[in-house]
Amino acid sequence: MTKLEIMQHAKDYLDKLAKGIDPLTGREVPENDIINNVRISRCLFYVSDVLRQVIENGGVIGAPPKKGELAPYALPFEARSRYAFDEWPLSASQIAQRLNELVDLGTMQKLKTTSITKFLLQSGLLFEEERPNGNRNKRPTEAGRQLGISTAQRTGQNGEYTLVVYDRQAQQFILDNLDAIIAINATPLHENQGKPWEPEEDAYLRQAVRTGVEVKDMSAELKRTRAAIRARMEKLGLTQEGGKA
Repeated sequence: MTKLEIMQHAKDYLDKLAKGIDPLTGREVPENDIINNVRISRCLFYVSDVLRQVIENGGVIGAPPKKGELAPYALPFEARSRYAFDEWPLSASQIAQRLNELVDLGTMQKLKTTSITKFLLQSGLLFEEERPNGNRNKRPTEAGRQLGISTAQRTGQNGEYTLVVYDRQAQQFILDNLDAIIAINATPLHENQGKPWEPEEDAYLRQAVRTGVEVKDMSAELKRTRAAIRARMEKLGLTQEGGKA
């Protein structure tokens, strides 16, 4: 049962009590029962109406986000149980996508893939491997491999590449530590605007272009404006499919 379903169930109980009906049996309670007191009945109707407003607000207590303003990503514990585990190893972006499918992205920010990988780097389960060409790729540490993090070969529009993937055990670890990941995700949208570009950011851009990631998603991942992303891609000589930088 979802949070909204629980709220609606509670509201139905309150409505019946306010009308002098036992919600468990559906029968009218005796006339001298306390819930037939007019002050108690008014109180129950009032609480029921407050609950109605919360339900209509998507289960959020308080004012909904202003138009154009998205609330930070959040996932209640009961919703986490609906995460669709996969026995086949998934990439971090696929895991983020499945977690994002559990919320309303019309009112809430996305959980970014980089929030997951940053947490795993901080936890010593991933490390960054510097390549001869200057790229920096994330790879699992020995502790990460024991947890179920591995690598797999994939084919993109520019040929084969190596992708870090996570088996069911590793997916469970990410879910168990989701609050720490959400805290990382809550950083400002364009907090890196104006800062020098790091080698790992350039490496991400190269891989993102290779795998067909959209500029808006690159912007969210790197916390830089779309204009900055396009300018950096042009400087690196990167073009998306169709020749559009």
